[in-house]
Amino acid sequence: MKRKYATIIGAVLIVTITCLTLVFTLNGVGNGSKTLTLVENGKSDYVIIVPESSWGRASSTAEGAEFYSANDLQKYIENMTGVTIPVMKDSEVPIAEDEKVISVGMTNREGVRYTVDRDSIGEDGYTIKTVGNSVYIAGGRPRGTGYAVYDFLENYFGCKFYSSTLITWPSYETLTLEEIGDNTFVPEFTVRMLNGNSYTNSEFGAGGTASKANSQYGLNAVYGDRMTFAYRSGDWRFVHTINHLADIDPDYNYGETYECPECNTAYDSEDYIPGTTTRWSNAGDGVLCPTCGNATFGDFILHQYNASGIDVSGYIDQSNEPSGHVRFQPCLTGLNPFTGRNIYDEVVEGSLRWLRESAEAGHVNDRLISVSQHDASWQYGGCECASCKAMENLTGSAAGNWIWLCNQVAEAVKDDYPQITVNTISYLYTIEAPVNIKAADNVSVFLCTNDYCAAHPWNECGVSLRYVGASDMTKRVSEWQEVCDHLYGYDYYRSMGDDRWIYPIQYQIYYNYKWYHDLGFEGVYSYMLTEQDNFCGLNVYLAGKMMWNPDMTFEEYQALIDDYCFAAYGPGGDSISEIIKLYHERSSENCWSMCTTNYFDIMPSSSELKYEYMDGEITNIYAEIDTSFVDKVQSLFNDAFTKAETTEQIEAIEKEYINFCYYKLRDLHDIMSNGYYMLDPDFDMTAEEINTEIYNTADKLIELLVKYNIDEIGYDAKDDSSHSIDLSNAADFDRMQLPENW
Repeated sequence: MKRKYATIIGAVLIVTITCLTLVFTLNGVGNGSKTLTLVENGKSDYVIIVPESSWGRASSTAEGAEFYSANDLQKYIENMTGVTIPVMKDSEVPIAEDEKVISVGMTNREGVRYTVDRDSIGEDGYTIKTVGNSVYIAGGRPRGTGYAVYDFLENYFGCKFYSSTLITWPSYETLTLEEIGDNTFVPEFTVRMLNGNSYTNSEFGAGGTASKANSQYGLNAVYGDRMTFAYRSGDWRFVHTINHLADIDPDYNYGETYECPECNTAYDSEDYIPGTTTRWSNAGDGVLCPTCGNATFGDFILHQYNASGIDVSGYIDQSNEPSGHVRFQPCLTGLNPFTGRNIYDEVVEGSLRWLRESAEAGHVNDRLISVSQHDASWQYGGCECASCKAMENLTGSAAGNWIWLCNQVAEAVKDDYPQITVNTISYLYTIEAPVNIKAADNVSVFLCTNDYCAAHPWNECGVSLRYVGASDMTKRVSEWQEVCDHLYGYDYYRSMGDDRWIYPIQYQIYYNYKWYHDLGFEGVYSYMLTEQDNFCGLNVYLAGKMMWNPDMTFEEYQALIDDYCFAAYGPGGDSISEIIKLYHERSSENCWSMCTTNYFDIMPSSSELKYEYMDGEITNIYAEIDTSFVDKVQSLFNDAFTKAETTEQIEAIEKEYINFCYYKLRDLHDIMSNGYYMLDPDFDMTAEEINTEIYNTADKLIELLVKYNIDEIGYDAKDDSSHSIDLSNAADFDRMQLPENW
């Protein structure tokens, strides 16, 4: 069903809007024939009832979820009205025609006072209806009731659950509800994975229930537990699992040190590579020995294996690169060099063992098991042995080997674990869909987007920025749909190169998730890992909304952005919303990836200044320095700061301002260091004035970095360390210590 989200905002936390009377109607649901008065004159005639079996259940069960959800409903009604409606067991309240109850969960009223088509609503859907003077909220089990309660609070009473630190509600003297004939809602995506640190932690809206996540991240077990990947040894494994399923050298950390085969210098695996912020244990294949400069990290690993008498020549190849490298992806079709057994036998056995251990530990909500490559060797591909290459040639892609392997696991687990889907990833060297092979009915694939343009919706651009000649996203999806019936989106909505840079993705979230939905994707994982990412709180909020309801219009979606900005940033939230629009306008002029520092320039100075050398002299072709974009954004930030009413609002604005300062500093330096200002006769800033602005901006940036305890900014070392500032002693940082190459 189509829905509209109420746009009634209370102030942050406990400061709320006061209204005399509330009558809320979900769009297209209420029929207007009857109005229920839930609270009036400081009291209520209503009782919240829960199934007797749920009482006090603090466990990952449907009953426990219903108990906790009822208590959350009680809490927020009290927040809005000051009235505490008692929560009671359904058995304690006699069933009556004229009863005044708010029934939460599968109470003894179901089948007597109302009915629910539980086959249709599944695990996460729900039904909300009024019958007579009562409200009946019934969700699928185990999680649906929690989602129903939070949707009820949002859509009928105007509560807003933005993040763990930003929850708002209105205040009312009289709380009324228009009659609801039948509001049944089933989410379009069956898998909704939302990763965002504190934005989805266990304290947020029933442990993630408010954000409507249902898998892995952010959902507290007491609210019905998550739909999850199989657990093992108390921990779940989501991706990069091959080393955990078979006895393969994990993480390539053979021993505690790596020894250079050329100069014999030893490096501790946990030490940082000199001049970088990357540990040796996470080094890429192309990293050279800092002592002799002759050997790559791949040489180090191969040397460790050879010294230990382990023959890995079947799936490690050094022939394609003059400097040498190691293909870290293991053989999937032949023998495991560490055990001498068939890899696929070990993977099948490991999967069965994993599922058995998970079941024995009581993880009843397991729905998937990951059988996927590890996170290495993105540029070189998989195993080079004859059998792996034969499979790759037959299927036209290295992904064919993984689909074949997943099919072996799928056949082995389908009888004993019919609820389990074997999952793998289309990622890095397996991005292209295979041919001449079909995934089993119980196999699913995550299509990762980390290497694709993030500046535009997938269906408008979808260009791979890392793989020359790779399929665009639309073609890629179409090809994978020929292989597998169960596809999920794996969206990289976080910076992987420089987490202080500005990555405008808010509109892409809308268009991409709607695109996934229209193409029949069954779920989405939104990868948002760090709070330092630009507008991370907003991004997580928007992703959760789109996963739950991808049918919303863009106008409804824009209202969510505006709504959030007002709640988080105060009366100047409209300026922040406008900044987001400007970021997107500038961003759309370029293509960039979340995994690179191929960012968009906020000023066209370096990209639009064109000049050439002729006869030893600079000939100015176009030399107009346009700072209007920076000026507009700065003005909007100034407006937001001026209108802020609370310390919390100022701090929220400051955290977004950090990213802008970083931008501004870099571009001012670009104008100064390259002498662009001298090429434009109309540019009205002197070198001294530019330099002053650079230092003022640096001062503000450092002030905020110290205030919010951010130790380091700059590029990821694997990309470029030349623009990094070490702020480990930021309190004593002198602006004059800015590196010369800034």
